[in-house]
Amino acid sequence: MSFISDAIEMALTRLTKQLLEHDAHNATSLVCAQGEFYRAEIRLERIDPTDIALHLPDVSAPVK
Repeated sequence: MSFISDAIEMALTRLTKQLLEHDAHNATSLVCAQGEFYRAEIRLERIDPTDIALHLPDVSAPVK
């Protein structure tokens, strides 16, 4: 996983909350940015809380 920006992380968090409120775990849409069309997809995959360090940016192993 890579860190993009605080604004994107916050937007993804809001999107995740909205998806879960509707019992959805994925979404697909077409978006237009800079004059180009893109297919955008999001898939929510639950992870074990003990594995969070494995999914953080620039962390290759859990901190002990």
